[in-house]
Formats: sequence, structure tokens, C-alpha cells
Amino acid sequence: MQLSPYLKAFLLFACIALIGCSKKEDPLGAPTENLAITLSSDAGTNELEVLSINQTVNFTVMGNDGENYTSSAKLYVNDAEVQGSSYTFSAAGTYTVKALFESVASNVLNFEVIAETERALTIDVLRAMNNQTITFGLLDSDGNNTATDATFYVNGSAISGFTYSSGTEANYEVYAEYVINGETFTTPVKTFSVYVPKRNVVIEDYTGTWCGYCLKALVAIDSVKALTEHVSIVAIHESSIGPPDPMDFAQIDDLQAEFDVPDSFPQTQLNRTVKWNATPPSSLIYDYDVVTSIAGQETDNSVSISSQISGATLSVDAKVIYRNGSEPGDKLVVYLLESGIIADQVNYFNSNPASPYFGMGNPIVDFVHDDALRNSLSGLFGDPIPETAAFQEYKKTYTFTVPSEYNINNLSFVVMVVKADNSAKNSQHAELGENKIYN
Repeated sequence: MQLSPYLKAFLLFACIALIGCSKKEDPLGAPTENLAITLSSDAGTNELEVLSINQTVNFTVMGNDGENYTSSAKLYVNDAEVQGSSYTFSAAGTYTVKALFESVASNVLNFEVIAETERALTIDVLRAMNNQTITFGLLDSDGNNTATDATFYVNGSAISGFTYSSGTEANYEVYAEYVINGETFTTPVKTFSVYVPKRNVVIEDYTGTWCGYCLKALVAIDSVKALTEHVSIVAIHESSIGPPDPMDFAQIDDLQAEFDVPDSFPQTQLNRTVKWNATPPSSLIYDYDVVTSIAGQETDNSVSISSQISGATLSVDAKVIYRNGSEPGDKLVVYLLESGIIADQVNYFNSNPASPYFGMGNPIVDFVHDDALRNSLSGLFGDPIPETAAFQEYKKTYTFTVPSEYNINNLSFVVMVVKADNSAKNSQHAELGENKIYN
């Protein structure tokens, strides 16, 4: 590939072209399928199960390999280890139950134990998209839903029936009144929220440590980040002549071919398919309005990320919810990034007082590189999203063994929902270990 449009020596171009034909290494490959365990109980499969006092529940732990780990896993009730695979809930209150097999943690089950005259208020969606229907329940100690016999109050006002929706983004309070043997009872107040889904613009920066002009794209990206938080950044590095770029992404040629990205770096793409570069190319001027005019705008889908790591094995849950349901050809892209990578950066702006990198040397020694694309946990262009109805959550879990050369403390994710033509509808970004709620 050529270093930049400014380097015109024919011999240099020829050398780079020859090297570009053979410098690629095989990608790291598909993520490994590591052990995951699922905890279930004989009390039911709802997110919250209501129990009576002194009710005993039996638990089962199954692995994604089809093995039963119940006898060898440890059971924790409210984070305290208990013996065996069953537990008797002897006192009223709320409980969480999880299992641990070696270093692998299960999902968490939630229980509420109530007395005979008490009722457990349930909310099927604690954080709902605007205009999504929220359904309230009122369970007795036998698990029967008595919602039809109760009156529900949202923010102090009685509502008709036991469903609620709102187009306004806000936090809400709900409680219920019910009658037993002529006596009126009131449940404790619970909270839920309504959010408006907002679009995060994907900015992909095709760059390299050898690329002295690429710093102008980084300045533009940093400027946009100061204007809006609704951007997801992916820096895609490529090696050239000289020392290899330590962040070289082995499949960059495939991305360039798919999105028609030329070899004259820097090249920046918005939402995968729209070019965003300096205008004119020799200047430092980028049109920020192209990004900010759509960043943070209301959209019809939302993305959530949660992840954890055990030893060198990370697990990430990518979740998507649609207001109007999925479209044919929708795909889920999950990228693993690393920040804080120290590597010298060639700087062609060392003598340009208009650049923030003026006088910082060429190269800039020990430059800190962020958001470098390390691996695609999904297929490079995404994994198919099955037909998903409106307001129905789609979740896919990816596991990956982190190579020793990665700094686990600096890893993060960018998750995108893309159309059949690979253009990004929305995205989300999160640090490893961070639970990023729907945007």
C-alpha cells in the first residue's frame, strides 16, 4: 500500500505495493467456545419467582457442553455459600441465587418470599423503550397472579388495568392496592424507567503508526467526542514498510475491499459505509456536523453490552431490541478493542502550528493509541440476527480466550447492528466488565 498521497516517489510506491501483497498474517480465528453454566430451579422460569415462607427450591446447573454440573458446583444464596443443591427459604425477603463451578459463574435467579397476606409486585420491563407496554403483576404466596383484583398507581395516579406505556423519558414509581377479607393492603413502591433509544454513530479510523498524516483524523475524532458522547470509535491499524505496527489487524484488507477504502491513509468511515475525510484532503478541516447531526438522534433500535472475564477467558452478551422488529438481513457485529497501547507515532505535523501535535517530535515517542481493533468476535461483517419481533430482546453470547499480549485491563467492545448492506443502524461501546444499558 502507499504511505500517503503526499509521498510521490515511484520507487517507494513500487516497494510498498510489493510488500502489501504478502505482509498479511492469518487472523486469530473464531472465538473459542468456552464453558458456560446455566442455573435453573423447580420454582419456575420467570425473572422473579415468588415463594411462601419455608418453601424449598431445588436447583440444577447445566453446562453448554450438555453436562450436568449440579453436584460439583457451589451454590450461593445472597452471596453466602450453602450446602447441597436445594435451599429452604425460611424468612420473608428478597434473595438472589447463583452457582459457581471452578471459575465459571452462572446466571442469577431472583426470589421474593412473602407471607400469606402479602403480595409481590412485579414489573415485566424495568427499563422500557418509549411507548413500550409495561405489564404489572401481583403475585400471592402460591405464585398466583391477582393483578386483575388490584388497583395500580403510577406516580401517585391510579391507572386503568395493569399495563402502562409512556412516550416520555423519565423514572417512574408504581405501587398496588389490594383487598383481603375486607382489609386494604398496599405494596411497597417499586421503580421503573422509560428511555428514548438514541443513535451512536460508528467512526472507523483506518490508520497506522507509520502514517504521519493520520494524526489529523485523530484530531477530528477527538473533536467530535468533545461534542457528543454518542459515537463508537474503532481504530483499524495496518503495517507498512519498516517496523510492523503492533496493532496491525490481519483482516484489514477484507474491510477495505468491502467498504471501498483506499490505501492512502488516513481514511475514516461513518457507520461503516460513508466516507468522512478532510475537505480538501490536504487540509485539516473536517465537517463535524455530518456526525453531530445524527449522533444522539432518536432511532428505532437499541443495543446493550455486558461482559465478564475469568482468568484469560472473557464472555460478552450483546443484546438488541427493536421498536418495530428486525429487518431481513440485519446482522450483529461484535469487535474487541484495546486502548493504552504505547508505540511511536510518525508525525508530519511537527512543524505545523495549526495542529495540536506541533512541536511534539517526529516520531512522537511513546504515543498512546486507543480503541485499536484487536479481534472480531462475530463474523467480520456480522452474524445474522434472526427475525425478532417488536420489543423482543435478542441476545447472543460470545466467549474468547484473550492472548497474553493483550492488556486485559484496557479491553473494550464495540457492538453494531448493521443492515444487509453492512451500513450501521446503531452501536454501543463498553469497557470489559462494564454493564452498558440500552442506549
